[in-house]
Amino acid sequence: MSKWCAGLLLLLSLGATATEVFAPSDIPLLDNRFRIDYGVKEITFIIKRKPGTPSVILVRPDGSKLYVGKVKPTDVGWLALPEHDLITLRNPMPGPWQAIGEVDPDNRVRILSDIRLDIAALPMQLYQGEVVKLKAWLLINGQPPKDKYYLSDLGMTVKLQSFSDADKKEVVLDQVLGHYRDDGKELDEVPGDGIMTAEVTLQDIPGGKYRAMFSTGNQVFVRARYQDVLLYPYPFSYNLAPPSEELGAKLSLLIDRDELDPASVVVKGSVTSNVGGLYEFSETASGPKLDIDLSNIKEVGQHEVKATLYGTTRLGRELKIELPVKTFNVFPPPSPPVEALSAAVPASSADATHEAPVEEEMGWLIWVLAGGGVLLAVLGGVGYVVIQKRRALKRALAAAQAENQQAGQPAVKLDLNLPEQ
Repeated sequence: MSKWCAGLLLLLSLGATATEVFAPSDIPLLDNRFRIDYGVKEITFIIKRKPGTPSVILVRPDGSKLYVGKVKPTDVGWLALPEHDLITLRNPMPGPWQAIGEVDPDNRVRILSDIRLDIAALPMQLYQGEVVKLKAWLLINGQPPKDKYYLSDLGMTVKLQSFSDADKKEVVLDQVLGHYRDDGKELDEVPGDGIMTAEVTLQDIPGGKYRAMFSTGNQVFVRARYQDVLLYPYPFSYNLAPPSEELGAKLSLLIDRDELDPASVVVKGSVTSNVGGLYEFSETASGPKLDIDLSNIKEVGQHEVKATLYGTTRLGRELKIELPVKTFNVFPPPSPPVEALSAAVPASSADATHEAPVEEEMGWLIWVLAGGGVLLAVLGGVGYVVIQKRRALKRALAAAQAENQQAGQPAVKLDLNLPEQ
């Protein structure tokens, strides 16, 4: 029974047929009982039930029972399939166990030596914005799993982790890059083959040292692999000059020749506008500096630039980098000055344009003259009345003076500037 301690898993086969040849390590399941030896950290097995029957009940060596749906995920992983129970026990109680239920009589114990997750190693040196292809696969006894029930609901999660201490106990960053499934979609080639392929973009992550974690599993088992990587800044500087009155928009890249071979760099991208316009471009670098002319984009509105760089590092590694998204605006041309507008109008239109201000000025002049005439008439009338009154007063005073002289009285002096006179 030493193989129980050396193996990570204990599996019961799925109902052998009459023509099936059992492996030498297969052991018949007697009275639905099996034994787990001391020191086993994790054990996984499959129990095949009769069609239409409920999941089995597991009885521990101390008599306590385990049911599907009533177990702690940290202790037991249980996947109930239509005709099978796939069960993993973590730190199981050593001793005799029993499965109660409509168990297929042909179940046998099969001892496996290993189940693990392998990954395609990432480059040690990565770049911000780089698009990385990830690949991981499950192996049982060093071989891809032959039975699909091992892979039921199998998925893969990829994380980047950074730590504040060398012992990697205090996590500073724990960012999930993506969740992927063995479903044959996107980059995954074959569904249910235990091989998961995915693609992630390392954007919005600061440069530094990280630990990449790949984990895969389902309700029954979980496996993980780790790898240390260095994330470098973009191997180029990237700038967008917005359009001006004289020049159109322009993208400019200055390639770091210590990191990339400039002759290998190709940039492909597109410009989309908020009104539905689309402009695509592709440029090849001939030196460290690459300019991409976008002056053909003259449509008024906001425009978004997305681009991808393809190139080769100085170490010969092919890479793909998503450039940061840039935006710029194209504004409508300014309105021409009045003089230029008048010069651009045809003669007939210009005459008509001039007639309107002349008529307007004549109207104001007529009103001013009319008002002035009325004011002068009023002032003239007032002056005439005053003059006539002064004349009448002078005559009256002259007559009075003459009478006084005849009577021998002194002459009366008249001051016409006094108000009462």
